[in-house]
Amino acid sequence: MLRRACGLALLALAGLGLPAHAQTTLEWKFKEGEKFFVEEVSDMRQSLSVIGKDISQKTRITTVTSYTVKQVSGKTVRLEQKTESVNVNSSGDGVGGQLEKIMEKLEGATFTVTLTDGKVTKFEGYDEFIKKVAGDDELAGKFGKAILSEDLLKKSIELTFGNLPDRAVKPGDTWSKNSLIPFGELGDFKAANDYTFKERDKDGAVITYKGTMSYVPPKGPGAFGGLLKIVKGKMKSDNAKGTVVFDAEKGRLVRAASSMLVRGSLTVEIMGNQLEMDISVDQSTTTRLLKKNPKSD
Repeated sequence: MLRRACGLALLALAGLGLPAHAQTTLEWKFKEGEKFFVEEVSDMRQSLSVIGKDISQKTRITTVTSYTVKQVSGKTVRLEQKTESVNVNSSGDGVGGQLEKIMEKLEGATFTVTLTDGKVTKFEGYDEFIKKVAGDDELAGKFGKAILSEDLLKKSIELTFGNLPDRAVKPGDTWSKNSLIPFGELGDFKAANDYTFKERDKDGAVITYKGTMSYVPPKGPGAFGGLLKIVKGKMKSDNAKGTVVFDAEKGRLVRAASSMLVRGSLTVEIMGNQLEMDISVDQSTTTRLLKKNPKSD
């Protein structure tokens, strides 16, 4: 009996020396004066059915954005964001041509962004950007604000620097985040994502997520100066998913990939006439962080 008790005591003491599952803190690390680049490639397939006519379009948008760290104060950082290049390729019979004109004018746009804990607390330069997009064309300005609203640009930045847990985690840990993705006068999408820290690989911490997205129609007189009004809408995605690889030691995103399929219907009013539309959007996006501009190679 004494031998057995001693054996159990030794096992207990040995257990005290066993390492616990190591936890990892996943957060961005910024140094004043440094500059890095984010390349994003988004492929989108859209189909629209209205008044018995089917309209389809394929679009690939490739953007390269640079970030220069201007100031770091605790968990607050001020960045200069510049769109280095934009390439839009569209095919089909949708509004690709108009989208290309708007997106191409994003090239060269510079904004000053203040981030605190991954959230945009200040965003400067938007009014100057809209003036560049529209010139003296008031309708073009309204179209630009509808397609590339200030809130949408801010949310895009938060998606790059956010989605990380607010605590140290170990493989198997989970967390959730809810967000509102704005589309200006066209409405919003509510997103609810569940994240899991899967493992560590040679490139960094691997995070996966699954989520849902549901559409919220806009309130107000309508888009494009009241020319188009969304009366009601029901669109949803139940299979939004993605993967993020983050280098905890360097405090940097390595790469990310996401996909979603949104389906539903909209009732829109144009010049007093209501139209029913069935809509499907299949989108996949890949993102990678680079030390230099790939367009300069």
